[in-house]
Amino acid sequence: MTLLATGQVFFDFEVGIGRVIKGWDQGIVTMHRGEVAMLACRADYAYGEGGSPPKIPGGATLLFEVELFSWKVDKARMSGGERLSEGEATKAKGTDRFKAGQHAAALELYKEAAEFVDPSQGFECPAGSEEPAKALLLSSLLNGCTCALKLEEHAQVVTLATDALALDPSSVKALYRRGMAHMGAGDFATAKEDLRRAAELDPKSKEVRECFKECVGRESDAKKGEKAMYSKMFG
Repeated sequence: MTLLATGQVFFDFEVGIGRVIKGWDQGIVTMHRGEVAMLACRADYAYGEGGSPPKIPGGATLLFEVELFSWKVDKARMSGGERLSEGEATKAKGTDRFKAGQHAAALELYKEAAEFVDPSQGFECPAGSEEPAKALLLSSLLNGCTCALKLEEHAQVVTLATDALALDPSSVKALYRRGMAHMGAGDFATAKEDLRRAAELDPKSKEVRECFKECVGRESDAKKGEKAMYSKMFG
């Protein structure tokens, strides 16, 4: 929060808890999740003529730099077209965060984007928008997989990739990323199953072949390690 007259920064804050000033109520609802915005609030939209002593004088206009970390939307009240539009905007915010290296924030945005157009979440697709909606849902799930892999959140990768495969059973990207997650979690047999299937669907994929080779190597090393441990314990 910054006082316009002096530029003094008072404190950092998160919104969404407790009661807030009028400027927040009206300004924040125009933002998308993950967005950073500057809100200029006159005294009648902030702390009024009385201010908030000792740091905020009466009649002060305030500037708030606000980052919206979470935003709960009543999706049930939105039309299918509104949900599709909001899902696209949320996915774009996720991509911005991903490019900035903010993988945790990007993951949450991609998951939110998927929820907007997920039929299991009450989404009713507008006539003629079936393909764009499906593409948005699939890409949001796959992008979420990528973020979760960066964060080594293997269980989340498996969940998101499995949802993507329910939508498109021939998705090489979903099989590949789920295979990577299983490998990262040490479930080498399941990882190889996913990677074999991915290789069958796309025999020319170098990254799938290399991942399968890495998985075989890790499995071999793990077995050698177990054998050595048992030799020490019972030798």
